[in-house]
Amino acid sequence: MKRPTLSLVLLLLSCASAFAGTQNDHYNVTMIGGTTKGSVDSSLEVILSSDRITALQKTCGDGAVVFHCKTVIAQFPPSAITEVAAGLASNFIGIAWTEAGQKSMLIIEPRQKDTSVIVGFFERVTGRKVIFADNQGTDGPRVLLDSQSFGTQLKAVRNQSMEMARDFAEVCSAVQITINVQKADFTLQLNHIESNGLLYRDNQVQVYDKDGDLISGEEGGSIMHCVKDACALIITEWAARPVSVNPPK
Repeated sequence: MKRPTLSLVLLLLSCASAFAGTQNDHYNVTMIGGTTKGSVDSSLEVILSSDRITALQKTCGDGAVVFHCKTVIAQFPPSAITEVAAGLASNFIGIAWTEAGQKSMLIIEPRQKDTSVIVGFFERVTGRKVIFADNQGTDGPRVLLDSQSFGTQLKAVRNQSMEMARDFAEVCSAVQITINVQKADFTLQLNHIESNGLLYRDNQVQVYDKDGDLISGEEGGSIMHCVKDACALIITEWAARPVSVNPPK
């Protein structure tokens, strides 16, 4: 039996190296929000590689590219990423990017064990430090909480803004809760409905930016669930905001 020649060995090594360079990492996540054409709370497959990030919605539907019942809802190179935000306690990752002058955003909820791995990938390929919702500081966004509560039960008359403030402190400590309307960067409004004890509860939540424009709305889930989703949106929006620099006088 002939031994492989040196040129053949080098060729095989080259092919193996090239194949390894094209390998991608696949992650199953849930879409929390964003500006892409995917549906909130839908299951996504996110494919990460050094030359592009792809998000596939795991349902057949309208779209330019559909294969194996997966629709491409976002695809962009790492060089287009402007900011990445994440929360470990609230378990989200938000990516903001710009292509051809178009700003886009995608907020996902990975499996808990994958969050730190995906965060590490984005820090490595972008050279940017991820902004964490868990880092308490004075430079985080100020959020005004506004709530109404309706129901026939005694617990329904509780001040739900206090409940949201407690939840923010637990899962989104980078946010500063404020009662100063003029200083608020975001406003979170909650409409809480509770009746017949535990038989019926509903939460409607809307998030507004500093200009009073609606940026998100959702219904359903616990107050903590709503706070986690609002945290992901607010921190990602805050990270992607244009920062004004005052020239020295």
